[in-house]
Amino acid sequence: MNITDNTLVFKLGTDNNFSDLKITSEIKHFIADLRGVSVEVTENIKNKFITFANSVSAMNGSFVIVCEFSFDERLTIVPSLQEAYDYIEMDEMARQLDN
Repeated sequence: MNITDNTLVFKLGTDNNFSDLKITSEIKHFIADLRGVSVEVTENIKNKFITFANSVSAMNGSFVIVCEFSFDERLTIVPSLQEAYDYIEMDEMARQLDN
């Protein structure tokens, strides 16, 4: 299983928007790289992330945020990109075991 083939890593645009991201059959895992983003920005967009995470989950995908600090307990937040990939791999294995 090669998780990187169907995982999209993205950073926020200058307007703190990520609405152009689409969940497709090819890309079903998403990693938001928020390293270096301020607490204020994360507070302003966390509700959008929660909505996005719910949409991804409904499509049997994973959404992980890479950030130096945790800003919402409903979101999966890890400190490094490698940990984000590891989390997605574990999440995918758990889905396969459930089927």
